[in-house]
Amino acid sequence: MNARRVINGIAALTVGLLASSVPGPAPAQAAGNYWVYISAPTWQGNCPQGGSVKYMWAMISDSWSGGDAGDDLVYGRAYANVTQDVVTQPTCYNGSRSYVGPATSHSIRPTRNGQTWWMGPSGVSHN
Repeated sequence: MNARRVINGIAALTVGLLASSVPGPAPAQAAGNYWVYISAPTWQGNCPQGGSVKYMWAMISDSWSGGDAGDDLVYGRAYANVTQDVVTQPTCYNGSRSYVGPATSHSIRPTRNGQTWWMGPSGVSHN
């Protein structure tokens, strides 16, 4: 499967999903922005048909945080000390076959710059 087609498919899939679930802007009392790592590791159930995550994208709160090829990690901006939603979706590779893994949504509340959040169908954890 062509990588561009996978990315375009993921983007189209999420437009409707996010339109109804994206929270409004952060409260004015937010302490500023942090940069956090969002990870969709295989051990969190992100590749249920086998293989490993080789591309993923993430949306934190109401803004696109980006995607990253080659691993299961995205570095994105999040509101400090504010609970916000994160939506992720991986692309998994199993040998010569690729497929789109499950989209997930979890809430995070970053308390420091550089925190890592591991998320997937099995749940969410952080350091």
